[in-house]
Amino acid sequence: DSYEYRIMQTWISEAVTEIDDKEPKVVGMELTPMSRRYQQGDIQQLRVVAEYSDGTKQDVTARAQYDSLIENIATVTPRGKVEIVGAGQTAVMVRYMGQAKISTVISPYKDKVDLAGFKPNNFIDEQVKKRFSELGLEPSPLCSDEVFIRRAFIDTIGTLPKPEKVKEFLASKAPDKRSQLIDELLGLTGDPARDVYVEPWSAYWGMKWGDLLRNNRNKVGDGGMWAFSNWIRQSLRENKPVNEFVNEIITAQGSIYENGPANYFKIATNPEDLAEATSQIFLGVRLQCAKCHHHPFEVYSQKDYYSLAAFFTRVGNKGSVDFGALGADTIVKVKSSGSIRHPRTKKTMDPTPLMGEPIDVTSYRDFRRPLARWITSPENRLFSKNMVNRFWSYYMGTGFIEPIDDMRETNPASNPELLNALADHFVDSGYNLKELMRVIMNSRTYQLSSEPLPENVAKTRFYTHYNVKRLPAEVMLDALDDFTGAQERFSGVPQGTRAIELPDPNYNSYFLDTLGRPKRVITCECERASQPNLAQVLQVANGQLINAKLATKDGRIETLLKAAAPDHQVFTEMYLAAFSRYPTKEELANCDQIVKASKNKREGYQDVMWAISNSREFLFNH
Repeated sequence: DSYEYRIMQTWISEAVTEIDDKEPKVVGMELTPMSRRYQQGDIQQLRVVAEYSDGTKQDVTARAQYDSLIENIATVTPRGKVEIVGAGQTAVMVRYMGQAKISTVISPYKDKVDLAGFKPNNFIDEQVKKRFSELGLEPSPLCSDEVFIRRAFIDTIGTLPKPEKVKEFLASKAPDKRSQLIDELLGLTGDPARDVYVEPWSAYWGMKWGDLLRNNRNKVGDGGMWAFSNWIRQSLRENKPVNEFVNEIITAQGSIYENGPANYFKIATNPEDLAEATSQIFLGVRLQCAKCHHHPFEVYSQKDYYSLAAFFTRVGNKGSVDFGALGADTIVKVKSSGSIRHPRTKKTMDPTPLMGEPIDVTSYRDFRRPLARWITSPENRLFSKNMVNRFWSYYMGTGFIEPIDDMRETNPASNPELLNALADHFVDSGYNLKELMRVIMNSRTYQLSSEPLPENVAKTRFYTHYNVKRLPAEVMLDALDDFTGAQERFSGVPQGTRAIELPDPNYNSYFLDTLGRPKRVITCECERASQPNLAQVLQVANGQLINAKLATKDGRIETLLKAAAPDHQVFTEMYLAAFSRYPTKEELANCDQIVKASKNKREGYQDVMWAISNSREFLFNH
């Protein structure tokens, strides 16, 4: 006796009349309340109003579909009655006739918390503190200077700090020494003698962008791969605004050997693949579902999908006589015509931004130019929020939105106010990536200890403590190189090239592959494996690579043996190199025991170094 049954019964009794295409369509939806703070046991009836194309509205509460994203916090009935059954933050997803919205549920863990000790450094902390208060969460204290310098180096340049730098930082009494270190790592001091990390910074973030853009010689050849990699690195050295960086990629043309970003159109070549990659990388929107049907949890339809793909219909390739046999299809060009049809309606699609209006096709030969302007426009919140969410995740271990490249109405941010504030800051700074990193790192939130309080162990989404992260494969290999003093050698690149400097994944390394180096064949961030597994544990604990580095005749151990320094100085040097801290008395005693139980000092030092390099403290950024 449901409403839906009666509708179908009436329709059938009326001889199953055809649906009139001129009938008003649902074009929007109002949901009340959009957000509310509750107490356990509270009950709330949601109200849903559909907005139609003729301007009318209708209450559709009884006909909408409801789903709770976390049912041990809130449950919802088929008619939209929400009951709060636990503590935390979740959302109720509401869908009706292709429209989707969420109602945010906040149920505090405690009614009151003492946040007097959490003194904001900037607007990030103000928004985080507000969420702590709403949820009744207490944050961990600040991390130590020892933890901070190692964390900041790894997160910002993918490299361990040298023992000399650690000693200098720990000895400094300057009250702003953390801010000074941040500016040094980002190359923002204005003093060439201090801005010495530009190359590792550009290498590390060049690796990240290379992953996202799928730079790979298997797709573009050696010449294209190097051109793209060099362009990315140079753009980062110049701190090119991200909107300009993206604009140059989307509108690139010419030789893939001479114009690096043109390789974007060799890695993906058809309009559909380009639409999907562009949307996911630069907007954080996954459109793949909409290729065949209306996205089940979002507003995007097949029409939106193919209207976006239409922007790329005039991109083509041609050969170049300048490069002989290597010149086939190496010039990205703009064709004079090109179109794409909707697979169901067969209608030729006009290039149209997501949820926007069609462009005037008579005004442009290259449709990508208005697309690039729209994507990087200050008014396009998808772009700024996507970039902020990605880089916040890289630093904080989890994004406001997870997965970080799946931004949609029904996948709400854990702190939407902070996400919006950071997006505003990013736009106001001129899309300055270093300024974004600077404001994140200077926040008290970033500088919190990774040691959770008993009550906030599982509260990783709310940044009550720093989220511990396993070192990325390339960073871990470089860290082992630095710690052992045994530099890894890769064929085809100069000796001394670090793993984070490799331009693509086609440099043979079983260690890097086992530790999760991405193949760069898909645009998803998930391609880089970050979760530990047994193969990784065995590779670090007993792999050929680590054993060879410990036994090398020109590494750190040989240098320490030749110096004939007292054992406690040797152990101190190891701890500073690996952990950016001095060892405790107990740790010195343990190291001393290991050496005394060995055949000789060389083997003893190797055993100590093996134990350090296999510790959680070494393998993770905390």
